[in-house]
Amino acid sequence: MSLENFKVFVRDKPTLVEWVKSGDMSWQDFYNLYQLYGPNNSIWNKYLINNSNPITLKDLIDNIRNIDMTEVQNSISSLQKGIGYIQELINSKEGDNTVKRTSYESRPLYRYFDD
Repeated sequence: MSLENFKVFVRDKPTLVEWVKSGDMSWQDFYNLYQLYGPNNSIWNKYLINNSNPITLKDLIDNIRNIDMTEVQNSISSLQKGIGYIQELINSKEGDNTVKRTSYESRPLYRYFDD
């Protein structure tokens, strides 16, 4: 019952990862169970059965009914304002890209840098 055997055991059982991600178990807890009971004990049935319930159409409809449409509209309005500000900023930067040339005065040939 080495660590490598435990790693192989875990790779074959993706539902154990869900237990760890949810915080209900840790890898150390699973390793301790593996050391105590081995890979073929009935204790693993609790952790290997996928308890996720599929989402039904009724659940989906209930979730849609619970959405506050005024809050959605306010969020969309805020996003539109933000995009408008960004567009204005980009447009103003594009207008500033014109090269401003000043008239060039050549220095007299007898003058050097800071004479």
